[in-house]
Amino acid sequence: MTATRVLSRKTGEFLLALLEQPRPAIAGTALEGPHPDIGTELKANSSLPPVSASHSIQIADDNGISTLCLSWAPDVERYAYFDAADGGVAPDPEELKVYRLDTGWWLAWLTVELALENAGKPTELISDHAWDLGDIRISLKRKAPLLFARRLYADDVRFALMAALGRRTGRSGGVLLTTTRHAPEGSDVPGAHRRMSVVESLTSDATDFHLDVALIKGLFLGRNADTMGTPALDLSPDGVTLTIHGDILQIRGAVQQSIVRQLVEAFRNGKRLRAANVLENAKSSADTLAKAFKGSPNWPTLHRHLRQEQGFCWFEL
Repeated sequence: MTATRVLSRKTGEFLLALLEQPRPAIAGTALEGPHPDIGTELKANSSLPPVSASHSIQIADDNGISTLCLSWAPDVERYAYFDAADGGVAPDPEELKVYRLDTGWWLAWLTVELALENAGKPTELISDHAWDLGDIRISLKRKAPLLFARRLYADDVRFALMAALGRRTGRSGGVLLTTTRHAPEGSDVPGAHRRMSVVESLTSDATDFHLDVALIKGLFLGRNADTMGTPALDLSPDGVTLTIHGDILQIRGAVQQSIVRQLVEAFRNGKRLRAANVLENAKSSADTLAKAFKGSPNWPTLHRHLRQEQGFCWFEL
């Protein structure tokens, strides 16, 4: 099934809450609650199909909330309950439907959202709870497994996942994306997997629900410490301070700062850039990167980590 690329922010957050339930299902009456547009959106994109019908209904009255069992009423051909004041009451059949999230739809959405590779068919690690979705591209020469799991707060799910990953030592060192924001202490995942909750990876977009791929890649790029304990590659928000394997460079001038910023962003996204485009975007009059950094004390360090081939350039650490 092909996932729809666009989810509204509130609908995406609703799905995260639903996935944290033992059974990601919801009654039709609940979908018609305070945000009926969420139900409308999920029904429209086919991610929340009806799977059954409830034979009970909750009624709020002066005595609180009570659950009433329904029975088949042949005269109206609906399920109904008896009320002392109104007699037989037949709820709208739509309200009795039970909808369940199609986890295949959700996994396909994640695959597209994160541009995963080798992701034809997810490998189920724990029935209905954990999957290996494929590979996420970290850099030009590096990929990492991307796993998704829900309900890691539950001991049985967490222990089963640890056992499953312990049997897959040949595919370790990946990302474990989960709907569980706070896993219990002492629940480190085997295989050197880096864990991140979906909530932590969201963009700040208030309208649409999107994951920030750079944040996920940052689990490797931002925390991949070298022997000196510093980030492999880091650029300060103002574009002035560049750190490469512990070497701290102060980048001066708008042109050089623009060039470095473009190269760092491309590195984080696993891309190569055309050198001519980099220079043009930086408004440089030079025709090569070396000339753009002529006289700069930073060039020997930059050149050591910069690769140029057939008109393309990129950082290779």
